[in-house]
Amino acid sequence: MNMRLKVLKKHLLFCCSEHCNNQDVEDVMQEFKEQLVEQGINKTVKINKTSCLGLCGNGPFVIVYPDGVWYYNVTTEDAARIVEEHLVNGQPVEELVMLKIEA
Repeated sequence: MNMRLKVLKKHLLFCCSEHCNNQDVEDVMQEFKEQLVEQGINKTVKINKTSCLGLCGNGPFVIVYPDGVWYYNVTTEDAARIVEEHLVNGQPVEELVMLKIEA
């Protein structure tokens, strides 16, 4: 197993379909990257782009795996809050959550 995979605690998936990509997803992803560095967790959180997640028009979407939390209409302003409250402190930002999928 890849050593990098052993240290990952969270995986963030960003919908980058043409519908969500037109909704500032690149800017949102960049802000998440900056916030991960600022919080010192950039080595344990992986960011990836995905294709269409089937919920067009509500993006940008950010899915936090393995938590099964889907955030929608995420803005650059939401990134710091999601990173601090959810990724650092373990509490999803409820008013930004569209869906929770329990494992």
